[in-house]
Amino acid sequence: MKQPPLVLVKTWYNLLINQENKEASAHAQNMLLGAFGSEQAVADYLRKHKIID
Repeated sequence: MKQPPLVLVKTWYNLLINQENKEASAHAQNMLLGAFGSEQAVADYLRKHKIID
């Protein structure tokens, strides 16, 4: 499975955690889940690239 560029994933993650814009947050969540298939796969990728602990 081809993964999106790291900078794009970082952008989606930053939008996801931005609670001020619910629409952007929801869209970012959809993009991440679409790219990785599951919340666990997203979390694994974010940990692998040290975006989250």
